[in-house]
Amino acid sequence: MKNVIKVLIVLSVSLGLMLTGFPSNEAVAKTKKETQHDIFKKLKMNASMTSVAKVMYGKNYKKHLCDRPEDEVKVNLLCSGELNDSNTYDKSGKLKYLKYEFYLYPDAKVSNESGNPDEVTFQTVRMLLVFKSKEHSKQLKLVEKHWFDSSAVNSKRVYNDQKIKKGMTKKQLDGVLTGTGIGKHERVAYIDYSKVGKQAGKKQPVFPKAYKTYSYSVLNQKENVLYYFETKYSRTKKEYVVSYVDTWTEDNK
Repeated sequence: MKNVIKVLIVLSVSLGLMLTGFPSNEAVAKTKKETQHDIFKKLKMNASMTSVAKVMYGKNYKKHLCDRPEDEVKVNLLCSGELNDSNTYDKSGKLKYLKYEFYLYPDAKVSNESGNPDEVTFQTVRMLLVFKSKEHSKQLKLVEKHWFDSSAVNSKRVYNDQKIKKGMTKKQLDGVLTGTGIGKHERVAYIDYSKVGKQAGKKQPVFPKAYKTYSYSVLNQKENVLYYFETKYSRTKKEYVVSYVDTWTEDNK
């Protein structure tokens, strides 16, 4: 009996040494894209510019906040990424609200459709962040975050005698697409203007509830019609439904 116990002890110790000799899944190095996606997931909606910089750059975040020369207002912004602004002023020239878009994490595998290698759009990056302030304020909050996956190729096809329509549920989409399911989404977007208000130009702000959308692109079977559609959670149907759809038809003339 003692010999059996000794053998078991030796086997358990040996097994333990064998297991510790192999790296765990957590120890496997992540790709640049995976690391960037982890950062994207950690970014909280309505976070300040400083809080976002802390998540993205850690202890050295202060080095990545600056007054960018192309910004007329002079507030602390992310130093990196292509910057677009749509700041709005009232009739007297007084600032009404701030709004900035940052195009980040360039994707080297994606070529620019415009042919201009220096032009940065959502097609050439993996992440887009949008910050906005309340009216008559310079305190920017994260109101939109978008993640683009250029590798997500949807192999589904729309049956030639069917169409994708607004309001369709996932089950209805599955019925007009080949195979099972609706395939891979190419973009996910988190939108939350509930704290600062959403407005276009000089209109008064509205404060809609936060929501998330998924975007897809899929061809028909003849591959001469491209459908782009987005799905958004419906509180009445308790599921994601098509909230937007557009089509492009190849000119066969």
